[in-house]
Amino acid sequence: MTDLLPITYDNIDALAASAFAKSRIAATAIREDVLHNLKPLKRTGPERLLDRIERRRIFDAEMLNEIDVFANLLARVIQEGTTVIECIDNDACNVSPGGWTERRRTRAADELGRALIVLYDLQETL
Repeated sequence: MTDLLPITYDNIDALAASAFAKSRIAATAIREDVLHNLKPLKRTGPERLLDRIERRRIFDAEMLNEIDVFANLLARVIQEGTTVIECIDNDACNVSPGGWTERRRTRAADELGRALIVLYDLQETL
């Protein structure tokens, strides 16, 4: 996804700064694209993640677990909002028996997909 610096003693400050910057981007994505698209009972995970980001507690295993659980939740909700449509060309000149498929997403699934990409980027950086 991104070109990360090698993990060395000299680069540790730049890596930490990058992680903090990406965590702020993830917080914005959660606020703008996620919270209003989830049912109230499913918002506790994202709200805990926001709390950890605001308190700058992002460098531990618990944060990675929170991201992993939250990413799985988003993937399930995106899948529920995605419809696969089989298309067949019904033209008189069409002699091929094949067709194609299209994926269509709801607005909520599109917004959650944008947030999921940002979340994966943060997870990779951490």
